[in-house]
Amino acid sequence: MKQKEIISELLRLLTPAQVLTKEIDKASYVKGFRVGKGEALAVAIPHSLLEIWQVLEICVKHDVIIIMQASNTGVTGGSTPDSNDYDRDVVIISTRKLNGVQLLDQATQVIAFPGTTLTELENALKPYQREPHSVIGSSCIGASVIGGVCNNSGGSLIRRGPAYTEKSLFAQVDASGELKLVNHLGIALGQTPAEIFKNLEGQQYSTGTCQDWEGRIWADNYADSLRDTTSATPTRYNGNAEYLHDSSGSSGKIAVFAVRLPTFEAAPESVSYYIGSNDESEFIGLRKYILEQMTSLPSQAEYIHRHAFDLTRRYAKHMYKAIDIWGAEKIPELFAAKVKFDRFFKKIPLLPNNSMDRLVQIFNRVTPAWIAPRILDFHEKYEHHLLIKLDIDQKDEFQALLQNFFKDRPQQYFECSPKEQKNAFLIRFAVGGCVVYYCDSMGIDTNQRLVSFDVALRRNDNEWMFRMPQHLQDQVLLESCCGHFMCFVVHQDYLLKPGVDANQFKQDVLQYIESRGAKYPAEHNVGHLYAANEDYKQFWNQLDPTNSFNPGIGKTSKCKHWH
Repeated sequence: MKQKEIISELLRLLTPAQVLTKEIDKASYVKGFRVGKGEALAVAIPHSLLEIWQVLEICVKHDVIIIMQASNTGVTGGSTPDSNDYDRDVVIISTRKLNGVQLLDQATQVIAFPGTTLTELENALKPYQREPHSVIGSSCIGASVIGGVCNNSGGSLIRRGPAYTEKSLFAQVDASGELKLVNHLGIALGQTPAEIFKNLEGQQYSTGTCQDWEGRIWADNYADSLRDTTSATPTRYNGNAEYLHDSSGSSGKIAVFAVRLPTFEAAPESVSYYIGSNDESEFIGLRKYILEQMTSLPSQAEYIHRHAFDLTRRYAKHMYKAIDIWGAEKIPELFAAKVKFDRFFKKIPLLPNNSMDRLVQIFNRVTPAWIAPRILDFHEKYEHHLLIKLDIDQKDEFQALLQNFFKDRPQQYFECSPKEQKNAFLIRFAVGGCVVYYCDSMGIDTNQRLVSFDVALRRNDNEWMFRMPQHLQDQVLLESCCGHFMCFVVHQDYLLKPGVDANQFKQDVLQYIESRGAKYPAEHNVGHLYAANEDYKQFWNQLDPTNSFNPGIGKTSKCKHWH
């Protein structure tokens, strides 16, 4: 009876198309991009900020669990239900329809809404020769801006650090169970929720008139911290108390309506260098040399291992080619179209559930590689690949550093043409999904056999690759490694052989990681894969004392009041 009452109230507020209750309709919302799957009573899809607030009121009134979800592109299952062992019903609130960007102060700052993607923000700023804090990442095609802030996502831009702001508009449930709206945007918007949302969405406000402005809107000390190559601690990792504030690092423990962020002057032109090596220590030496010697740091430094390159070329080719043709902004639409095709094929008897994935891989098998010849040549020659991008006015200094460092080995790098630069970064962007696409094509359950590690190494570490004991390596069927090299953040995926105990494997590898003094996760957040540290848990408890939002995150309690 209670479940019917909740659904009835949602339907009185929203249209039937905005309230999903059938399993086939909820399927893409209750399953994560990589891992994570559970059950939900309903999926609500509001079309305005006020509708989000009203859905929250219904959920709080009926004491149901609330899971806020934007693009659902996370890789640790943090924006989907986790199994079905909650002590209350679960309602997912999808914010995909609530996109939009408001430019402030000649586009030097922005306000982003819950469904705004990084690609949308980037495109909105291009006419102003500005760019956002983050650019689209390898595993987060279509990722939301607010999702990145809530996860303290790291991104690939070296100078800017994890996504962070102290300025946001959010709702939380206090210790007495009351839903409250908190305006920390630093902008006077009114008193009641309806007034605040109306003024914000209509941009009926002015900046610089509110006393609540003081506060940081990005991790402005990150680059200086990165240059300390002698430190025995990582530079960035999830759960770092320095970057936990309101929505930043909240991990779904509050409902975020808007965030205020800075923008940055875009370089008029960039240049990239492709570097290869068969000795990882050579790359580590280069990293130290660049961080200590360059006047201003490069914008990006992306690492790809040969294994990851192979898997991407074979199983994720469709992704980097689709972005090449249509641009990253079209990828969410293609994902949505695939969901519809999956539903269609599942209705046809005798066809396997992964029919669409098999068709995609047939396409990948019969089409060209679409990889620039010089990049393919380096793939054949070298195990380790590094792609470094910098502003055009840094070119002379960087080239001199490379020539000095590789004075006896000039053949190990080349300056990319614009076409090669685009090709190389598209391949790097597609790496994050290569093992997932392999599993999809083979009908392998990623929740059972895919184990991923997102690790921040010590700044003075002299190793990059994981060198696990042989008995652990013997349990691996295939692996993929990529990362943000200057930040010393490594992403390692392992697809385990059939019958391997994935939980035990994960615990054994985490012990190995801890023995190296590394922190995890580095930027993809704890989700339902990692245990949160004490700083994280205390922060969440303060944000959500009744444990109404996203319970169980970071291996915490799923029960009300954290019992």
